Amino acid sequence: MPRHIQSALDADYSYDYASDTLRRNHPGLKRAQTVLVIVLLAVIFIGAGASYYSYTRLCSQARRIQTLEQNAIKSMTAGASGTPSDYLTALKGNLADAQSSTSQARAITHSGLWDAYTHIHGYSADAKTLRSMTEIMDSIATDTLPQYTTALDGVSGASLYNADGSLNVAPITDAVNGIASMNSGLKQQLDDMGALAEPRDQTLYDVFEAVMSSSSSVLTQMQSLSGLYEFLPSLLGATSSRTYIVLGEETGMGMPAGGDIESVGWVTANGGKFTVSDFYASDVWAQDAGVADVTGDQNNLFNVISGVSYGSDFSTITANPNFPDVATLANDFWGATGYVGTSSSADGVMMFDPWALQQLVAVGGDLTLNGGLKLTADDTAQFLAHDIYDSVDADSFKTYYTEIVSGIVNNAFSDMTMDKLLKLSDVLVQCAEGRHASLWSFHSEDQATLRATKLAGEVSSDTANPVVGVYNMQKHTSAMDWYLKRVSTVTKTADETYHVRFELNNTLGSAVGMSSAIVGAANGEAQVGHQLQRVYVYTPAGATISGFSVQSGADVQTVPMGSTTVYTFQTDIGMAANDVIEFDVTCAKGAANLLLDQTPGSSDDLGVTYDYGL
Repeated sequence: MPRHIQSALDADYSYDYASDTLRRNHPGLKRAQTVLVIVLLAVIFIGAGASYYSYTRLCSQARRIQTLEQNAIKSMTAGASGTPSDYLTALKGNLADAQSSTSQARAITHSGLWDAYTHIHGYSADAKTLRSMTEIMDSIATDTLPQYTTALDGVSGASLYNADGSLNVAPITDAVNGIASMNSGLKQQLDDMGALAEPRDQTLYDVFEAVMSSSSSVLTQMQSLSGLYEFLPSLLGATSSRTYIVLGEETGMGMPAGGDIESVGWVTANGGKFTVSDFYASDVWAQDAGVADVTGDQNNLFNVISGVSYGSDFSTITANPNFPDVATLANDFWGATGYVGTSSSADGVMMFDPWALQQLVAVGGDLTLNGGLKLTADDTAQFLAHDIYDSVDADSFKTYYTEIVSGIVNNAFSDMTMDKLLKLSDVLVQCAEGRHASLWSFHSEDQATLRATKLAGEVSSDTANPVVGVYNMQKHTSAMDWYLKRVSTVTKTADETYHVRFELNNTLGSAVGMSSAIVGAANGEAQVGHQLQRVYVYTPAGATISGFSVQSGADVQTVPMGSTTVYTFQTDIGMAANDVIEFDVTCAKGAANLLLDQTPGSSDDLGVTYDYGL
């Protein structure tokens, strides 16, 4: 029978015409192969589904970890806007919540799913990083922060003086030593967390970066809380006598560091007891005493461009927003004046604006002036920053202002007790936040602490913690800064890039019937009730500024200032009007979130909003 006929009759065979060959078919084998392919596809599909499901669970749990850790950080820093004592009270009340959140986050990364991912190629390092991160955060909440509350509670309950009247510095010293160790340990924990390998997976990387950028606020807050306690022995003159120059600012016409220096005195601390000297109006001090310490860049910006007598006139040393430079010039003037002896040098400088002086009244008690006027912890700032200009004629102003500053400082620093000392430290740290009070020591061992508490009032040079400075100087002879409101936003637009919007508002709607001492007189530069402001924008260390614009179209100059660049312009803001500055800042890779520093206003409302997209 021909092969093709046999093939047609028998399904077990097939005929190949080209080779005239009859081949035997294997239908069972083909069916088995088909089934095997289907099974393999099913296994692959199920495996892919299982992998996708487990990865989805991993990402979901990672995002839950982020929420828990950021909730913990909020609990750790709640109350930070109040006084150190307020914050300490809040911390003790919130620690349990923080510990619960960090414990839950830690438990998630020690579950079976995360155990598995620590052994999966490509995810092992990422899973281990988040596990280590949660372990460190849990240790901070459970082991480290409770030590702060115990140490600082111990100081609060101590007695400042021994039975014989000598200073009892032991409780403070013990607490300081403990706090220094705690700060070092906390910093090491955060450094260890920052040294972890960055996750390669995008979701896990985003979680890690969000927690890392938020966690730095814990160290900042703890350093601020504990910082002044570390400085207390030096402030008290525990081991050697310390003399501090005291500057009283008059903020009717604002200056970058606060206001014109109106009165100057000094305080000596020896063995825990303070002696307050007489205060003198700034115009009776030596002239030109600070010229030698004015750099070429400072002379160009403040004297040539801004038209002030920086270095020559005591009252205008606050044209420079960098308080350590202000302190240096204050020491120059102080040493060159006969009140304290030629070539004398102080140990440090304190400066208070009207808002800070009001907080000192809360420490030392109400002040009743010779004319019967009583200043309290509720009305001192408004009187010194506004009402006084209607109350005193120009010839008597400096003497009257000096009398007030002297009385407030005397009350705050005399008859010191531990409770009063801690209230004073609370006030100093609270006022440092808005630059209302500044304190600088010429002793290098004190300076790190003063920086941590923000009392140093420095223009930051820290690339890792960038700060953009926006400062202003009133050029219209008036007391119009009471009516100046600053509103700003810092918006994160990329990993190291931010958009800054800074608005200057003249809140005075009408000058009718108002004293010319407040609203000024019309002149060649400004009209009655106008804000004539010279503005300075200091580029953050290690950063660049781009896209700089001014709503009013003012002419902007860029000038060097040491290692940074300053953008400066002058703007005339009419009544019920404003001017807006906008620019972008690109910081160094890996830097902390950008902060904004500014000239102090008339209250503790900074008017700054941060949007980091968290």
